[in-house]
Amino acid sequence: MGGLSALLGFAVIGGVFLAAAAVFWVLLRAMLWLVLLPFRILFWLLLLPLLILKTVLLSVGGLLLGLLFVVGSVFVVLGLALAVIVPLLPIVFLVTVTWALVRLMKRPATT
Repeated sequence: MGGLSALLGFAVIGGVFLAAAAVFWVLLRAMLWLVLLPFRILFWLLLLPLLILKTVLLSVGGLLLGLLFVVGSVFVVLGLALAVIVPLLPIVFLVTVTWALVRLMKRPATT
């Protein structure tokens, strides 16, 4: 029975050490966070103008890219429309000439 109680004692002592280490770790992280907080605030204040500049540059770039996309889309649509219309121009010309000749021939004669 002595071996089992010794094993149980070691397990309890190990659990206590683990709990103490966990508490120590949490306290160490909290103290480190508090000590480094002024430096975090200082670096954030130093980086704030750069973050604003980054935001402005990305916004301007996005606007320019959007404008370029819109203009490019208009040119693509116009190009596709011309690609469909241009081959039909001879047919349109023949239909127009035929219509004009037929209309010309239907005019009443002057007396």
